[in-house]
Amino acid sequence: MATINLGNIRFNWCGEYASSAQYTKDDVVGFSGSSWIARKDVKGVNPAKNEFWDLMIAGAEKPYVIGEQKLMAFRAVELPFGWYFRNGDNYVLESPQGRALNSLSANYKEDYKITIKVINGQQYINVPSAFTSDGRGYFERAVNGTNRQVGSVENDAIRDIWGHFDSGVVANHNEYAKGAFIGSNAINPTNAAFLATFDYTVWGYDFRASNVVPTGPENTVINEGKTPVIYLGV
Repeated sequence: MATINLGNIRFNWCGEYASSAQYTKDDVVGFSGSSWIARKDVKGVNPAKNEFWDLMIAGAEKPYVIGEQKLMAFRAVELPFGWYFRNGDNYVLESPQGRALNSLSANYKEDYKITIKVINGQQYINVPSAFTSDGRGYFERAVNGTNRQVGSVENDAIRDIWGHFDSGVVANHNEYAKGAFIGSNAINPTNAAFLATFDYTVWGYDFRASNVVPTGPENTVINEGKTPVIYLGV
């Protein structure tokens, strides 16, 4: 019976397959939920059944795709395997994480400011950041892909609450109040200083935001903290 020296078998796990990466014989990659081993040097050929790759371990289709982003109810140091904190950290370009990041499309990398840079003479690539320069997190909103594209950021803004009223002697303040202002009776209509000047009921103005925007008994919903993450699969 033939014997095999397992010590002579050497596999090199390279993370998820990246079309831009150069692979050599015995490199192992993840692709479509399975593991594939390179039969010879290869670049730019998908690990399907062909002369360059052999199926090593068949697996189910992964529930997530490389580059998927979400909020998770785990602390950053307790994330499930394959998920990484979106905090802008840099990874060595040839590391499994670096290869996964570099395999993303040019549009994706441009939209989320993923760049390759040289640090201490070595190439690095960063995960996206879900935070502004002052540490605040973003509110994630849907975009239509035409007027606004993914990754675009809008600055702080509130809805414009406008109001106007005419000053001077007017007969009916309701007719001269617009927007958030509404004419009303004066708080103290019996004040002698007013009645000495005018011989009709003294009017005032009320400011009501509900004239312009919807209001309710609470200021806002309560924000619950979650960890922003990205899936790299390695």
